[in-house]
Amino acid sequence: MDLSASAWDNRYINNDIGWDLGIVSPPLKAYFDQLKNKELKILIPGGGNSYEAEYLFKQGFKNIFVVDLSKTALNNLHNRIPNYQKTN
Repeated sequence: MDLSASAWDNRYINNDIGWDLGIVSPPLKAYFDQLKNKELKILIPGGGNSYEAEYLFKQGFKNIFVVDLSKTALNNLHNRIPNYQKTN
């Protein structure tokens, strides 16, 4: 199995992402909804399209860090949330 960055990028380009719900995961949403401190630092490794980061950002969380090998997946997040700070 090819786990390179280009292989992951191709999966997102070709929409070969059967695990992607297209929304924030309901159990994670329930967990996020009980968090009160909007200054928490939250890391989302292997974030993919990162609907969780989008949800958190829209709820006012400021310190959300998403890591993924696929630049396409990360760009998808930034296309949905242009104000989300992008770093490389």
